[in-house]
Amino acid sequence: MDGKGPADALQAVAELQKEVSRTEASLVRAGRRAGLSWEAIALSLGVSKQAVHRKYGKR
Repeated sequence: MDGKGPADALQAVAELQKEVSRTEASLVRAGRRAGLSWEAIALSLGVSKQAVHRKYGKR
């Protein structure tokens, strides 16, 4: 935890999760624009096609 208390460490983790989520969404959009199928994106993310389409399909 680099000398930080648990609350500070948890806040850092929350910020990292937000950044990862934003980056993932951006890359999914870029993948779709580049012609990747939902199946290819899902395979890359290690989730089902249905899960990735449900999360990003209506954006």
